[in-house]
Amino acid sequence: MGGGGACAGAPRAVLTAETHAHARHSATIRAMLGQVMVRRLPVLQSQDTDDAAAARRPRWQWVLIGAGLVITLFLPLSWLGVWLGAWLSRAASRADGRALPIVLGVLPVALSFLIACAGAGALVGRFGGRAKAREAALSGSLGALIGWGLAALGGSLSPWLVAVTSLAVLVTFGAGAAFLGARLALPRRV
Repeated sequence: MGGGGACAGAPRAVLTAETHAHARHSATIRAMLGQVMVRRLPVLQSQDTDDAAAARRPRWQWVLIGAGLVITLFLPLSWLGVWLGAWLSRAASRADGRALPIVLGVLPVALSFLIACAGAGALVGRFGGRAKAREAALSGSLGALIGWGLAALGGSLSPWLVAVTSLAVLVTFGAGAAFLGARLALPRRV
């Protein structure tokens, strides 16, 4: 009833003796080969952190990074802005049939562009290393130029007066929003 009589203990003792002999044999082989086969793996230690690499990055690269971020942020925000602008425009056209529906249709898209430029400027201002608010403003301008070029390729800038005016407005407000975003982020620089 208590389990484990003389029969149960015998195989365990044999198993322990076999395991002990195997371990002693393995230790002998390891001791002989230990002098011949010494494995030393190279240790790669990076002296630079990501912040140090970002600090050494040239300023023009931060302009390109910021411009890419302007476009990356503006595309989904503009989708929401177009949806909201269409909804506001429909609601305002019932009450007033003049310029108010046009302004309410354009305002959310313009606000989404300003938010994208300010966000990109804040990134350049905070993590830009040697890049300051000037490079953030350049990234906002370059992002505006890229966005304008995409709109021109889509055919939405048909009269030349609309194309030139929209380019001037986008570059001016994009640079201003990115400059402001960088100025707000500079005191929190890493």
